[in-house]
Amino acid sequence: MRKYLFIIALVLLVTTGCRKKVEMDLDMYNSDQISLMVKGKKVFTFDEGTGQLGFNRTRKEFRAGNDDMTSYFVLTCSEIPRTKGQEIKGSIQWTSGSSVKSSGNLVFKVEKYEDTGLVWLWDSTDKTGAVVKILN
Repeated sequence: MRKYLFIIALVLLVTTGCRKKVEMDLDMYNSDQISLMVKGKKVFTFDEGTGQLGFNRTRKEFRAGNDDMTSYFVLTCSEIPRTKGQEIKGSIQWTSGSSVKSSGNLVFKVEKYEDTGLVWLWDSTDKTGAVVKILN
């Protein structure tokens, strides 16, 4: 009887307690284009010719949008990304059609960090990622 209880407990633990971690989307990882992906779908791509970037060091906030702000995203972090492998808590707000959506309690890992200020962030649990730029 104990043997069966142990097996049932183990099965429940494995099926309910583990969330699969997913590696960062390769297209996003290999691109230097500022963008946002939510739940595995690209929801924003920055166009340098018609867009604006913002960065607020005090609020630890990255912003990207088109000129009339009908399409944008805002990423707020618990700290400024500094090194590859660093984990940062964050929340995002973005436009989807005519509505504004948001997601919080994300844990991003810095997947890539370049001297140019570009940073690749990825939450493997929610398949949410962003390529942002630290502006001086």
